[in-house]
Amino acid sequence: MYDRILVALDDSASAQMALGEAVRLAKLSRGVVYALSVVDRGRWPAEATARYDFEPEPSAASNAATRIFDEANALFRESGVSGKTRAIDAYGETVPEVLARAAEECDADIIVMGTHGRRGAQRFFLGSVAESLVRSSQRPVLLVRHDGSGDAQAKA
Repeated sequence: MYDRILVALDDSASAQMALGEAVRLAKLSRGVVYALSVVDRGRWPAEATARYDFEPEPSAASNAATRIFDEANALFRESGVSGKTRAIDAYGETVPEVLARAAEECDADIIVMGTHGRRGAQRFFLGSVAESLVRSSQRPVLLVRHDGSGDAQAKA
């Protein structure tokens, strides 16, 4: 059913719920979970880093990704699920663009993603990565909504 499950991770409760849902799907289908975190380190021109021979310092986002992946790998082991983790630098792309491209690259059967379920002015001003991904992805997207109570609500 779902051989390759891509789950988008960030440092949020809804992403943790999405990871749990991805692991449950993988256990049912004996699939592989690809846990992905998009890191935006800012825009460093390639010629600048090559000319001065340095790497930008790890950002708070990349440090968070390391912690998130440690937790994901622990969950994979505990659940007996095969999983892989990967951080991808955005390099000027939007998060939905990076996620859609990554889903194509790993030939994901489904993308699982957490959402806050914002409405009204909050959604207008903050935008919705999940909504943008649903609209642009060629793959099925399962949204796991965090309603603030700790209960997950899955929406296909």
